[in-house]
This record gives sequence, C-alpha cells and structure tokens, in this order.
Amino acid sequence: MRRLVALIMAVGMLVSASSAFAQDEVRSRFYDFDNMLIDGEFKAPDLLKDRAREKAEFQRLLDLKKSFLPKIQESTEENALQ
Repeated sequence: MRRLVALIMAVGMLVSASSAFAQDEVRSRFYDFDNMLIDGEFKAPDLLKDRAREKAEFQRLLDLKKSFLPKIQESTEENALQ
C-alpha cells in the first residue's frame, strides 16, 4: 500500500514538473518629449508634516530592568519560602 502511494506521488510530481513556458518578450516603447513644453510648478512636502514627524516621541513599551538580582534577593527573604 505504501509503495502504491509513493508511486502515485512520484508520478504526480513528474507530471506536474513539465517544462515551463517562457513569456513573450514585451517590446519597450520610446516617448520623445523634446518638442513639448510642459508648464507647471514643483510641489514640495508641507513643512508642518515634516516637523510633526520630528516632534513625535514615543515611550518604551516595556520598562526593562538591567538587573533582577535585588528583586530575587527580596523574594528569598519572604516568609512564604521558609
């Protein structure tokens, strides 16, 4: 039974691994804007948005301690452990 399942799996992999077909080559287009005059203004980002990002400060999500030894020492002195 196991051999039959393994054989079916192997044949399935061989059939599904048929040759891959390459995509057709897409020709690129060239646009020439030399003879056109484009009139407009440059847009710059608002200073208020930039400054708001600079002023944003966030507090740490976790207040991690550098050493837990004092807390461990306190817990050993509790009456529950004696």
